[in-house]
Amino acid sequence: MGKHLQVAIAAAKEAGLFILENFGKVSYLDAEEKRDNDWVTFVDRKSEEIIRSILSSEFPHYQFLGEEEGMQGLSSDYVWVVDPLDGTKNFLHGIDIFAISCALLHNGEPEVGVVLNPSRNELFYAGRGEGAFRNGDLLMINTSGDVEKSLFGTAFPFRDKTKFEFLESIFGKVFMKFSDMRRLGSAALDLCYVANGTFAVFYEYGLSAWDIAAGALIVEEAGGTVKDFNGAKAYLNTGDIVAGSREAVQIVLNAIKESYGS
Repeated sequence: MGKHLQVAIAAAKEAGLFILENFGKVSYLDAEEKRDNDWVTFVDRKSEEIIRSILSSEFPHYQFLGEEEGMQGLSSDYVWVVDPLDGTKNFLHGIDIFAISCALLHNGEPEVGVVLNPSRNELFYAGRGEGAFRNGDLLMINTSGDVEKSLFGTAFPFRDKTKFEFLESIFGKVFMKFSDMRRLGSAALDLCYVANGTFAVFYEYGLSAWDIAAGALIVEEAGGTVKDFNGAKAYLNTGDIVAGSREAVQIVLNAIKESYGS
């Protein structure tokens, strides 16, 4: 395990301790709405501060892009991309499905990915070309090919509900191909559950780089395929992602193409 990955894991664990200290103690009365239906708390901000402090102390010349404070630091080919609390709504409602997501991009490509669910002690991580792991165990995607017995994960556009009709069309087509779906409320964890074989595929529209950069690398290193809605690799720029086995990803891409044409 290289230094980048070691430090990212240490930073996520330190922030995770702070988040757990406040789980069950924070409500919507302590939160503010950043934009329509998108909430932030002092826990999100402090978690980001903890992570930024640790990463910047070890790698002072790298840039840092966090969900809450934006881009900071000197221009660099290396950029840390961090979501300090992915799943804030779950956190506010006392649902223990939330995560810290931390990725290192080199020239725009994920090189290190760490996703930690502190409430369930689930640590997912990957380094480019080094495999993907959960709590030390090697991860492999679901390659059974038996998609009609598999689960898929997705979400609907709570920030922009005008997109619901289009995404409902995609959902209807995908739903008929799989056994069932799950909506966890944390894209970072959705991607990790693709990597460990729980989901055959996960797709979502309109995400940010900090939501998906770490999880996308973890899926790829577990043997999965990651695309944008056009079947290309621009998911960090578009925010539209489809990740899973090759067959399952193609099913979703076909549904998207049919929905665009309808």
